[in-house]
Amino acid sequence: MTLPRLLLIADGFAAGRAELDAATIRQRTLALVEAGVPWVSLRDHGAPADAFAAEAAALAADLRAANPDLLLSIHGRLDVAASIGAGLHAGQRGASVGEALAAGLDGPVGASAHAASGALVAARAGAAYVTVSPIFHTRSHPDTPPAGIDTLRLAVERSGVPVLALGGMTPPRARIARMVGAHGVAVLSGLLYAWDAERSVRQFLDALDA
Repeated sequence: MTLPRLLLIADGFAAGRAELDAATIRQRTLALVEAGVPWVSLRDHGAPADAFAAEAAALAADLRAANPDLLLSIHGRLDVAASIGAGLHAGQRGASVGEALAAGLDGPVGASAHAASGALVAARAGAAYVTVSPIFHTRSHPDTPPAGIDTLRLAVERSGVPVLALGGMTPPRARIARMVGAHGVAVLSGLLYAWDAERSVRQFLDALDA
């Protein structure tokens, strides 16, 4: 499977975020897919299991109607990923890479890392891709020191799998990530809070294809 270079993390789609309610996040996620986002991962650590499952199924149907070729992933919740035919992104919560691989999901199994060593561990566990974060300062984790471009470069060199840069991503920074070898970028605030979905998606895609 060839992974897209742009991943939208739809964080808070079921329970909302501090600055956006859940319904707005779902609406913006759909608008971004309609604007050309090729890959979405549904994440919501604060949502109860039943609400997460119900909203994920409903949103997945809407997103696939907008783009039948959309790649869809679920953060952590293996049962939901299996039930809606999605991949799984393994992090500190929920199923592991090994558990997801054993389940034979319909989409790729990826993992989160915060250093080159973590990316290597995930790759050895069988992850098809790894996100490395935060590369730059982020609005969602303002007190977390950024890992920086050198960490991203090392993760690319040592892991041997596609690496997506995450954290503080903008189109110019996406271009930098590609220059040091990253496969692409994972974006949260840079897309969910964009005032012009079509323009923002186009700028990211152009930067990643440069």
